[in-house]
Amino acid sequence: MPNTLSDQETILLIADLEEKLLDGFKRTDLNTLDLLFADGMLFHDQYGNVLDKEMDLEAYRSGMIKINKINVSKREIRVFESIVIVSASLFIKGSYSNILLNGKYQWLRVWGKVNEDWKVISASCTSISA
Repeated sequence: MPNTLSDQETILLIADLEEKLLDGFKRTDLNTLDLLFADGMLFHDQYGNVLDKEMDLEAYRSGMIKINKINVSKREIRVFESIVIVSASLFIKGSYSNILLNGKYQWLRVWGKVNEDWKVISASCTSISA
C-alpha cells in the first residue's frame, strides 16, 4: 500500500512508533511488540544470530531478553515511499541470554507498510565501542 503521508508526517509517525517499540522492549510488552513486528520480520542480533518474529517474541516471553534501560543518543529517519529506514544509537542496560548488556549499540530498523499499518520488517543490532 502506498504511503499517502508527506515525508515529514511519515517521519513524525515513525518516530512515535519507535518510542512505542522501545517502551515495549523495556516493559516486555508482548502485545505491542507483536503489533509492531511484521509476520515475516527478520532480526540480526549483535551476535550474528538470525531471528524471525516468533523467535524474537519468545526471547522476551521466556525472559531470555530483559531490558532495564534504553536511551537514544542519535536517531536518523529516512523515508523511501512505503519503506522507512531508522538508524539509532542506543545505550542499553539489561541482559541477553544471561549476558549482561551495558553499553552502546547501533540499530538499523526497516519499517514497511503492511496492509495499512507500519511494521518493522527487518532489524539489526551491532555493539559499538564507546
